[in-house]
Amino acid sequence: MSAVPDTNAVAFGFDEGTIVIKIGKELPLATYSNGKVVWVKSNEIATFNLKLLAGADEASKDGEVVKPQNVKEMGVSETFVQNIRFAPTGRYFAAIGDSDFVIYAYPKF
Repeated sequence: MSAVPDTNAVAFGFDEGTIVIKIGKELPLATYSNGKVVWVKSNEIATFNLKLLAGADEASKDGEVVKPQNVKEMGVSETFVQNIRFAPTGRYFAAIGDSDFVIYAYPKF
């Protein structure tokens, strides 16, 4: 058994052959609600507000790369997050795992 550095690939070798599988996702899991963005990558939860970006008043184009400068780290999740959902009010969001979930309050910027 061997892990490929800097990827989610793991290789298994045995008498009758080898197999390579991917574990998890390479891209961060993200959600968006009313300008608020939350994402999880490697169990680290971070957030930023699109409305606070410099030049947010100007119209942006579809597919434009956004480089947020007001990122807030929310900490590390103890569960393997598989989904993120905002509450209808947008004030809270849940990090959902296999058998449990954690509810966070969206920070005020």
